[in-house]
Amino acid sequence: MAPPLKTGKRNYSYSFVNPNLKSVECLAKKITPDESTNFREKYGYILSLLKMPFTKDEQEGVHTLLQFYHPSLRCFAFTDYLLAPTLEEYSSFLGIPVGKEVPYYSAMKAPDSVEIAKALYLSKSVVEANLTKKGGCHGFRMEFLVKRGCDAAEAKEWDTFRAILALSIYGIVMFANVPDFVDMHAIHIFILQNPIPTLLGDVYHSVHHRNEQKGGLVRFCAPLLYRWFRSHLPERGAFVDSRHTSRWADRVMGLRANDIVWYNRSLDHMEVVMSCGKFKNVPLMGIRGGINYNPILARRTYGYAFISPPEQAEIAENIYYHSATNVGQMAEAAQAWKNICWRDKKYFGQRDCATYKDYTEWVEVVVNTRGMPFPPKDPLYPPADCGAESEIDRTNGDDASQDEY
Repeated sequence: MAPPLKTGKRNYSYSFVNPNLKSVECLAKKITPDESTNFREKYGYILSLLKMPFTKDEQEGVHTLLQFYHPSLRCFAFTDYLLAPTLEEYSSFLGIPVGKEVPYYSAMKAPDSVEIAKALYLSKSVVEANLTKKGGCHGFRMEFLVKRGCDAAEAKEWDTFRAILALSIYGIVMFANVPDFVDMHAIHIFILQNPIPTLLGDVYHSVHHRNEQKGGLVRFCAPLLYRWFRSHLPERGAFVDSRHTSRWADRVMGLRANDIVWYNRSLDHMEVVMSCGKFKNVPLMGIRGGINYNPILARRTYGYAFISPPEQAEIAENIYYHSATNVGQMAEAAQAWKNICWRDKKYFGQRDCATYKDYTEWVEVVVNTRGMPFPPKDPLYPPADCGAESEIDRTNGDDASQDEY
């Protein structure tokens, strides 16, 4: 029998980057239905990010989620289950595959004007005339990108228009830094066309850093993290019933492992990045620093259960650094990405959505050791509740990521 749930973990106050989307939305309105299809084929579903306004309720959802962060496991630890966002889930949401090459890291040589011009279908002279500096960063002002993008749409220079629109989303939404400005980090990631590792690296590094600092501004694409969190939560019944409390903390504390949407069938045909180089897990490299994450903790997302706790080597705290102060660890992480260990579903064995006692007891010990950030709540979906769905039946096949602007 599990010990009583321990509370007492201190809550921290977090704030989020709130970019001004008006200029990007102005560009997006110029896209035609045909060009919307062409845009999606080249750049994935990133237009859908403009349809994630990140409301007050969604901000409360992410703020609540961050209270459950477990720094040593690099995941979110709840009453009797763990959740960890993965490269494959982010890839599925945005329709962008994880590249098989080394992703962006801040010590990479910045692209020159020739490379930028080629990626944007612009002349070298136009690029050099409009690269400027703001807030200590080099890049493009949105005024230039909007004007050049609108001119390209008017002239039906669709390659240029699509590239400028995509770059604007990268710089203003996915990797926001300086307001109304697309900095060189975003430009470089856009040119590499492998943004998923950096997006996830920003999440883990920023959350871990701010957890150490006991709160503050988290720098990642928060609407995308909300979407990931919401994809694992019930869509019907008590969790969304207005007769129950609307506080995120109370509703989340009322969930148990059997209430979570585990299996995401959109991941069925994806290979999984399980480790890189000498690491038994994955070293992620965000814009401001790096950290390892533990994909083994997310195996239930792929439709496979834990029979016993993971091996210690698979969840070890291998790497954590800030880009400005630890070039050595960054170099180790970059080197590791030259040898990616991909696994298909055969690696996990027979599909299994059962819950096993040894693993559950390990999770409960992990949770109780650290404590919960909110008081215990009775289950929203009691085991005898015939209206509750089973975790096997509730699969996540969300296609909303494919919706266009």
